[in-house]
Amino acid sequence: MEDILKDLAQAKPPTPEVDRDRMERDLARIVTLPRERPARKQLVRRFAPLAVVAAVIILAVVVLPDPSQPVQPAATSQWWRVLRQQSSLMVVGEPSKLYVVRFDSKTDQWQAGKREIAVVQKDGEVKPFSRQDDTAWEASGRPEVAPQFGGSRSVRIGPMAPAVQESYVSGLSLTSTYWERLESFDDLPADPAGMKAKLQPEEKGAYGLADLVMAVMIADVRDDQRRGAFELLKSLDGARYLERVPLPNEGVGVGVAFPAPPQFQFSDVETQIVINPATGKPVLKRNVITTSQHGLPAQTSIAEEQYLLLEGTNVEPILPLGVAVNGGVESPIIER
Repeated sequence: MEDILKDLAQAKPPTPEVDRDRMERDLARIVTLPRERPARKQLVRRFAPLAVVAAVIILAVVVLPDPSQPVQPAATSQWWRVLRQQSSLMVVGEPSKLYVVRFDSKTDQWQAGKREIAVVQKDGEVKPFSRQDDTAWEASGRPEVAPQFGGSRSVRIGPMAPAVQESYVSGLSLTSTYWERLESFDDLPADPAGMKAKLQPEEKGAYGLADLVMAVMIADVRDDQRRGAFELLKSLDGARYLERVPLPNEGVGVGVAFPAPPQFQFSDVETQIVINPATGKPVLKRNVITTSQHGLPAQTSIAEEQYLLLEGTNVEPILPLGVAVNGGVESPIIER
């Protein structure tokens, strides 16, 4: 065994000499060689700066406002819209079996320049006014048509057919008992005295003037003109100021009342107009009887308009489907 180990030791090659200068040169060459990188990492690092620049450009163009772009003013309203809920009373039936019916409907009116569109008799219906009137109608056989009391026509009881009316007029119309047109409301004075002089042809009388002034209050006028119109109503002969009037929905309004001419079947009538004091816009216009008539107590409203909307809008007129424009009005009051 010892002889084998001696033979192996003698056969071991000599230890090579260490060349330190060569080792340092090889190490320096290895360090300077380029390092291999995955393809994805190379692309990300190469194009990351470009992606940052692109994101900044998009943010500047899409998100940030252009300082040189002028601010666009809000569009002016195209239409002036008046939506009113209307009701009125009428005495009908045979002389020995009279009862009262109530007409209910909406009128949706749109005006733009010389163009006027109105939807009349919208959601309309004629029906007995009170439980007592309903009993009298039942006792009469529930007729679909009943004669007017004191008139030459009849009334159809039941739903009303809506109608659409369109017209082109010169100037601005005031819907009133006394038809009147103004070329513009711009030159209508806002002070009561000036407004009275502008609207007061002598032949119209006090009530005719009041009727025109109330029409001004629901038209497309300025707030100061609307408030001036209300002050003018308060100054008319026979006018009575209403300090606290419950509004149809909630709250309290103020109003003016003044004597009105007889209204077909009713006498001793007073017209009242009520406004919202916060806005100056009319909320309610009504005719009430001041004495008991046809079984109705004093202060009963025999004709009424509740203003649901008085506003400028860019929304086009909303017309009922299947109703021809200017196709005629199927009135619930017909020839007997």
